[in-house]
Amino acid sequence: MSLACARWYRPLLLLCVLAFLSGCAARLAYNTMNYWVPWYLDDYVSLTPAQASRFESELLQAQAVHRRQELPKLHQHILEFQQDLQRPLTSEQIRSYHYSFTALAEQSASVFTPPAANLLRYLSNIQIDQINSKINKELDELRVKRDKLSQKEKLQRYTTRFEKFSKEWIGSLTEEQQTIIEELAKYQLDIEPVFFSARRGLYQQWQALLSQRHRPEFDARFERLLRDVVGLRYAPVQSQLDQYLQRRFTLMAQLNQSLSSSQRQYLINKLTDTRKEIAVLIQQ
Repeated sequence: MSLACARWYRPLLLLCVLAFLSGCAARLAYNTMNYWVPWYLDDYVSLTPAQASRFESELLQAQAVHRRQELPKLHQHILEFQQDLQRPLTSEQIRSYHYSFTALAEQSASVFTPPAANLLRYLSNIQIDQINSKINKELDELRVKRDKLSQKEKLQRYTTRFEKFSKEWIGSLTEEQQTIIEELAKYQLDIEPVFFSARRGLYQQWQALLSQRHRPEFDARFERLLRDVVGLRYAPVQSQLDQYLQRRFTLMAQLNQSLSSSQRQYLINKLTDTRKEIAVLIQQ
């Protein structure tokens, strides 16, 4: 789910995901974040030289902590995941790994909260308006774009997206696996209104929080909001979100249990490549 309140902050939240992408491109992205994150932010707000310099310096400090503290945890979690993948996973195992990897992503968000919170604190009201105007424009464009799609077209987009991701990690798909993916896509389409409700609510929290960015409790509240975004938590629809996740765990277990020995080895090999890349990042 793409939550508007974190769109400009999204590169930092996705650092953990970047580490999952094997290859030199991921290492380059991680090692040069002090260049491309400010470049990305430039689409949302024009920083003064002093603001940009301070943010880049604090971002590098946070990255050093993340490299030393969080990447080893991710490396170890992937190793444990690989060991369990030698045999078909149950729905409960998938649930457990979902929440353990989500916890790592939330902790990554916490590590990068200080530079982001400090940046927001020193932005002027005009700069804050600039960010929100950009976000509102993107939301409007997204809404118009999606309103033009039929339910069938939306379903096809989800199906194509899930197919592409699955093929990247397990290779070719059988008819049985294709059916499971189509069911995942249908459920994703059904849950859309709940996601949109969560996005609106979290965006409202973001806007309210920015108006209080000079208060002492801002950092803690900002970190909590970011962790809620990563953890897919929004109290008014939490029961529906939890039901959605449980259904996905069941379908993902079915997909995992349908893997052939060659598909399972393909996945394990991909994860081995990823661990190697993370190990290189840790040492750099």
